[in-house]
Amino acid sequence: MLKKILLIFLTLFTLNIIVYAFDAYLPKGSIVKVYSKKIFSTQSLEEGSRVYFIAPSDVWVLEKKAIEKGDIFQGYVSMLKMPVQGVNAAISITIDSIVKQNGEKRDVSGKIIFSGSDVLGGNLTNPASYNTTIHPRKVYGNHWGGTLQYVPSGEYEFGEHVSFGPRDNLFVEFSEDYHF
Repeated sequence: MLKKILLIFLTLFTLNIIVYAFDAYLPKGSIVKVYSKKIFSTQSLEEGSRVYFIAPSDVWVLEKKAIEKGDIFQGYVSMLKMPVQGVNAAISITIDSIVKQNGEKRDVSGKIIFSGSDVLGGNLTNPASYNTTIHPRKVYGNHWGGTLQYVPSGEYEFGEHVSFGPRDNLFVEFSEDYHF
C-alpha cells in the first residue's frame, strides 16, 4: 500500500513540474522596434563595420521582460554595394548580440528591417534623357493624327548613397528563437 501511495505521489509531483517548466521566449520572426543614435550612410560604412541600435521600449512576454528599454542591439554590415550608373547604393545589417542594462551580453540572430525589406536601397535611378516616339492612329473624320510619347533613352543617372538615422522606422526581425 505504501508503494502505491508513493508511486501516485511521485507521478503527481513529476507531472506538476512538467506543467510549470515552460520557458518564455520570443519566437522566430518576432519584430522589435529600434532606433539609431546617429545617421549611418553607405558613404561612411564598410562591410563588417559594427553598428549599434537601441530599444525605445520594453518588450514583455508572459509577464517577463524579454527586452528592456535602453537595451543595445549590436550588429555588423553584412552587405554593402556602392552606387553605380543606374543603381543606388544598398546596405544590409545583421544583428548578432544584445547588451542588457546590467552589462550582460547575449547572443541573438537577427536582421534589421527597413520598411518591409532587409535591404535598404538598391533601387534604379531615374532616366537621364528621354526620346520621343510617335504612335500614328486614325482619328474619325481626320486623315492625320497620333500620339506623342516620351520613352527612356536607355541612359540613366548615376546612383546615390543611402542613409538612415534616428527618425527612420527600423525593426529587428529575429532569425531564431530568443530565450531570455
